[in-house]
Amino acid sequence: MRNHRVGALVGTPRAGARRRGSAGRILAVVTAALLALLSACGSDGSDGGASPQAGGSTRTITTDKGSVEVPAKPTRVVSLLYSTALLLDLGVTPVGTLQEYDGDYPADEWAKVQKIPVVGASETEINYEQVAQLRPDLIVSTQRRAEDFGYERLRQIAPTAFFVAETPAEILAVLPKIADAVGKSSEVTARAKEYEAQATSIRAEHAGVLANNTFAYVEGGPDGFVANSPVSWPGLFMEKAGLRFSSVASGEREARGVRLSLEEISKLADVSVLFYGVGQDGKPDQGTSALLDNPAWANLPAVKAGHVYPIQYGYQYSYEGAGLILGQIDEALTKLS
Repeated sequence: MRNHRVGALVGTPRAGARRRGSAGRILAVVTAALLALLSACGSDGSDGGASPQAGGSTRTITTDKGSVEVPAKPTRVVSLLYSTALLLDLGVTPVGTLQEYDGDYPADEWAKVQKIPVVGASETEINYEQVAQLRPDLIVSTQRRAEDFGYERLRQIAPTAFFVAETPAEILAVLPKIADAVGKSSEVTARAKEYEAQATSIRAEHAGVLANNTFAYVEGGPDGFVANSPVSWPGLFMEKAGLRFSSVASGEREARGVRLSLEEISKLADVSVLFYGVGQDGKPDQGTSALLDNPAWANLPAVKAGHVYPIQYGYQYSYEGAGLILGQIDEALTKLS
């Protein structure tokens, strides 16, 4: 499961592989046969991968798997790991995706996401036969350094552009590459400029508030809670906007957060402003609710001062997602002014 929140403090999370029974083995054989047929029919013979569909113009892009010939204007894109939100932001609706999370999208956008066929619950559970049936002309995704979850299978189906990204900062860095793969370079450049301008505006407009406060973004979990570090996805944009992290997480630059027990809530005593994650409906999940309901939480100086703010859509991996986080930070800082 792509748990990019509490359970994913270091690197990109990995999912446990499902055990296959006899039905799974039969499906694997059928899928392998289908992929072999696709390879025989679709390959140009140069590298064993599928060629762009005939009749359209193509171009060559550089991916972390080497040079790949892709359609100049792809129309049937399958999007896998950490690429779907960006494509939607750029006006590209994939024909297939991995399972997305409703809490990452506003309700109107989530309604669109729900209509897209799901080709796997996670990157380790991709239904390659279903991907082939969708007849994609391009497959895009991020991948881990040590595991590409079926690149060789996927490239037999359609031209496949994979980009290595294990940390939130790396995901942010490859967004322009993913956009270029689908022919949306100018659009993503505009989004990146808007993001930079938004962060710059926040730093300038709220300089006094930023200088006089420390901040923390927390999320509950089954065994306590996590204080997000500056290298988490929301942490990137907190730091970009000029927020100073509290002592509990400011020095953490490897893991995405510092895991703490509920008995350690008092470690947030030096925080003057607290953010906490909520879902699309504005409500915290069970783990975060347990944190907020704990008596020690109520005794924190930030809570007593009323400087506690929810953050929605904290893990939408796109420039729109970054803008949503920055917008909510801006609103909180305005209230503190």
